Amino acid sequence: MPFKRPAPDPSQTGSPSDSSSSFLPSAKHLKTSTTKALPEVKVYIVQAKLDVPTIAELFSLAERHTNGVCKNAADADVILTVVTMRRRLERHVPWDIAKTKAVVTPQWLRDSVRHGSALPCEKYVAIEDLHQTTIEHCPDCNCKPCACSSPSTAASPDGSPARRVHLPSTSTSPGAPSHAKQPLAIPANLLLPDPPIPTNLAKLDYSSRYACQRASPLVCPNQDLARELDIIRQSRALEGEERSALSYQRAISVIKAYPEKIRSLKQVQKLPYIGVKIAGLVGSIPFSAIARANIIAPAQVEEFLESGKITEAQAIKSSERFQTLALFSSIYGIGPTTARRLYNLGLRSLDNLEVYYGVERQEIIEGVKDEIVELEEESRQPGRAKGQHGHADSEGLGDSWIRIALGLREDLSKKIPRPEVEEMGRVVMRELNDLEPGCVSTIAGGYRRGKPESNDVDIVFTHPEAAKVKGLCKRLVKRLHERGMVTHVMHLSSFHGHDPLRTTHWDSLEKALTVFILPPESAYHTGIRRRLDLIFAPPEVYWTAVIGWSGSIMFQRDLRQWAKDKHGMKFDSSGITRRYDSKEIYPKTEKEVFDLLGLEWIDPTWRNADL
Repeated sequence: MPFKRPAPDPSQTGSPSDSSSSFLPSAKHLKTSTTKALPEVKVYIVQAKLDVPTIAELFSLAERHTNGVCKNAADADVILTVVTMRRRLERHVPWDIAKTKAVVTPQWLRDSVRHGSALPCEKYVAIEDLHQTTIEHCPDCNCKPCACSSPSTAASPDGSPARRVHLPSTSTSPGAPSHAKQPLAIPANLLLPDPPIPTNLAKLDYSSRYACQRASPLVCPNQDLARELDIIRQSRALEGEERSALSYQRAISVIKAYPEKIRSLKQVQKLPYIGVKIAGLVGSIPFSAIARANIIAPAQVEEFLESGKITEAQAIKSSERFQTLALFSSIYGIGPTTARRLYNLGLRSLDNLEVYYGVERQEIIEGVKDEIVELEEESRQPGRAKGQHGHADSEGLGDSWIRIALGLREDLSKKIPRPEVEEMGRVVMRELNDLEPGCVSTIAGGYRRGKPESNDVDIVFTHPEAAKVKGLCKRLVKRLHERGMVTHVMHLSSFHGHDPLRTTHWDSLEKALTVFILPPESAYHTGIRRRLDLIFAPPEVYWTAVIGWSGSIMFQRDLRQWAKDKHGMKFDSSGITRRYDSKEIYPKTEKEVFDLLGLEWIDPTWRNADL
């Protein structure tokens, strides 16, 4: 709105209205009459909903104690307003400008003047949607010398703007490093966009052969059909029939993206992996031949539409072999091959497994007592690495981890609710920022895709300075172990050199796969041990790491396939590489990954291509 200097109100003879009863602090509350409390702060006053005396008060305070009152909000450091709704504020200040300022109530100015310097903005936030950006742009740091105002940290290494983030510290000891409590400038490109980038569903194609071009919700209109098919998929995978399992996985991912309730076979005949050509085969060739052709039979879909069940799925579900193999493979560290071997030995229950592996529960529950031992991962089958699919193939972890997983199975089998996932993220970040200030992180996995409960927690970390990332994973694990939060470590590795031809080992990032327990002082402490994976990526590949560890399995599989088929590139959580000359490409944001691959942006909550 236009800049207006209010005229004195001749009818005002007493004290101002209640809303501004303390508008002029007495001299004893000020440093001196000539010293400005906020000499480096410029303010903009939104006059909406303010009465004349209050406007006069704020102009008087601002002119006497700040660097001036701006005519345009874009020129100010602080926006003063009593407006509390975003829509109403946007009538006076463009939202993209408001997000780059501290937007506070007038009381912040009054209290700061009394205090003699800028106060933290958190309790004065005017618009709740601007809570975080107001804290980040609060001049309580900007107006005085501190680490965040250093020229070397005012912007990202590539020149992009930086946002200040207040880093909480859990350290209370007198010798704790003071820099852990100071705000630091984080390059904006390493932070999640706020607000999130919307997904344009109209531009996505549910009939595409690639899951990375489809919108896949967490729960779809055909969830029951997907569950029936997933029983068959699980059985194929447990029996080592990988091609058939992949066929069902693909069909399920297509059904997950279908936007309407399927009521007839005609609706799905043109969909990939359940297409019209496949439908024509039914009745003319045996089902076994269809399975070998790497497709699924539409007859199973038709049977479900008629009865609500699939006979084969129900038979599998009730079989002792399937139930036992599924039970064994639910133990972290036991994959399909090991599960079949144990079944063939005559084992049928988890108690049998405890005896077989010689599990001593009390010894395992007590956890690691001595120094943490670094382990390198064993070779894995191509295309099965966590970080590529967002899901672990636990084959090859070794008997020692299986013993640990069996001893802790009661805890590890319990789902982790979202609030506890978030608390784990907060606790770990507090410890990390005491250790190395300036880190950023993203909770990935099913949590990021919107699941109400998680089996484990995956957190991806980085630091704006690449040199500070190397070795940080081991330092953090050691710190968490010393503080009693990490009780077991089943994998701890350093960075590998990036290999564009790699097919058999995990991504080249630093990572630790651990068992974690929240500290007793946490409000969410229950004493239950949780699976926690810590992944550290250099800043230049942070977003490919976040995408890779966010999943889902089919989304990641098809993203890699799309990169190869359409652009001649190799994609995984370690980065993007051009295949013909091994040139590495470094996207600066998550959306830029999609842009580089020529894909429409898909929010993580629409990447649930698996059941």
